[in-house]
Amino acid sequence: MSNNENNEQKEEEEEESIDSIHMERIMDIQAKHKYIFRLCLLGDANVGKTSLLTRFCERSFKENYNNTIGVDFKVITLKYKDIITKIHIWDTAGQERFKSIAVNYFRSTQGFIFVYDITDEDSFKNVEGWMNLAYNNSNSYVFNFLVGNKCDMEENRKIDKKRGEDFAVMKNLIFLETSARDNYNVEKLFEYFTYKLIKHYNKNTGGQSVETNYSLKGNSEEIQTSQKEGKKCDC
Repeated sequence: MSNNENNEQKEEEEEESIDSIHMERIMDIQAKHKYIFRLCLLGDANVGKTSLLTRFCERSFKENYNNTIGVDFKVITLKYKDIITKIHIWDTAGQERFKSIAVNYFRSTQGFIFVYDITDEDSFKNVEGWMNLAYNNSNSYVFNFLVGNKCDMEENRKIDKKRGEDFAVMKNLIFLETSARDNYNVEKLFEYFTYKLIKHYNKNTGGQSVETNYSLKGNSEEIQTSQKEGKKCDC
């Protein structure tokens, strides 16, 4: 067996399971980071995108949120082993009238999280449309997740877990069911996504730092993420 094959085999053996990943939250916003990654949450209105983001970043949940207008985003800094990574998580509006705004935020995105509500058949059927919108407006994504949210509402379930799993396999997505209310799999979702990106970039960039530098122009707005951190997640 060649050295390359040995290295590839070792890399596969070192792949950690989603249940074994644990990351430390870094409160110091001046902490030197190696990577900046950008993730986008997509899906119909009311599937729970904002509740997932708030549960992860602020460790809180409330029953009712106002619909996101355009986009919102938070920044959290995570440490995996000795690697510090900033995660920019963008929450996009699910209403049709905001799609033209949302697509401006897909460039330079390392991954999409497509969210549906397990109690809402239409939200599941519409995932493919969100995927097409995302893929047609970004060429930089590395990994993408499919998330069936609100799995605490089992009595109202319309989409069984296997159906979600089968769709994810067909579309080459990583699948999880979550509950923002019960805080089920929420940290696993974002931490495992971060882990997968760290592993990918460590392998494919020789461990070089990755900065997400991009400019968004729309509605007379320009955002430079290397200069503007958005909403801090002091958690």
